[in-house]
This record gives sequence, structure tokens and C-alpha cells, in this order.
Amino acid sequence: MPTINLQVTPGGPLIRVAINVSKYREQAMIAAGQAIPTWVGATLLIDTGASGTCIDPSVLQPLGIPPSGAVSMQTPSTNGTPHTCSQYDVQLHIYGADMTIPPLQLDALPVLETVLRPQGIDGLLGRDVLEQCVFIYNPTIGLFTLSY
Repeated sequence: MPTINLQVTPGGPLIRVAINVSKYREQAMIAAGQAIPTWVGATLLIDTGASGTCIDPSVLQPLGIPPSGAVSMQTPSTNGTPHTCSQYDVQLHIYGADMTIPPLQLDALPVLETVLRPQGIDGLLGRDVLEQCVFIYNPTIGLFTLSY
């Protein structure tokens, strides 16, 4: 089981990811002779309170993909009133500091478009991904572990 061990930053448990069009869209684009977008790097906050993974629009925009739908979402800041977010299907690779460890690869992950850059992050890694991992958060010693 590959394991990523990283230090907890002042911003919390942050992890680097690479995002691109879903594997299925990539295959369709190749079959149609279209160029595949360049992978986009992002820093996500691991958030056990987020049911799904959320990505800032500035990260999704370079991929040039249309939304696959819309989802009603509630957050503490919406005060009980849901708001609608666009959903995108992406491919997500999660990396640790040691590039010899193979990344966690998710070929088709629905993510919600949510503005998060003003908070200093590119997105939230939610329970939809964490349910496939073992996540240990130990701020006492300043480390977290993600095994998959």
C-alpha cells in the first residue's frame, strides 16, 4: 500500500495533485484527433468535512471542459440555503514529496467548482476520495499520512 507522509502546514494538511480531463474524455479526444490539455497542478486541503472534492475555477478553466452537471451544495457560509455549483469530471493524481511512490490515480472523479483561491488553496480533497484511503492526521507531531 503506497503511503504519503507530509508535514502539516500552517494552512493544515495540504497535498499536491495534478488534474486533467477524465480518462474517458481523454480517450474520446485522442480518437477524435484532438489535443489533450496539459495537466494542471494544484494544492488541495484535505477536508474530512467536505463530502465531495471541490476545485477552484482557475484550476478547471485551462482544461477547457464543459460542466457535466450542476449540484446543489450547502456549506456553513450558505446559512442553510443551498447554492448551485457546476460539476466537472476530471482525472486526479495525488502525489507525495517522494516522486518514486506511484500516485493515487482517479480516472473519473466528479468535482464541484467552488471559489477557494482567496483562502490560499486550489481546492478541497473530500471524503469521496478519502474513502479510498487511510488518512491519519497528527498535528501534535506535525505530520499526516495518506495511504492508498
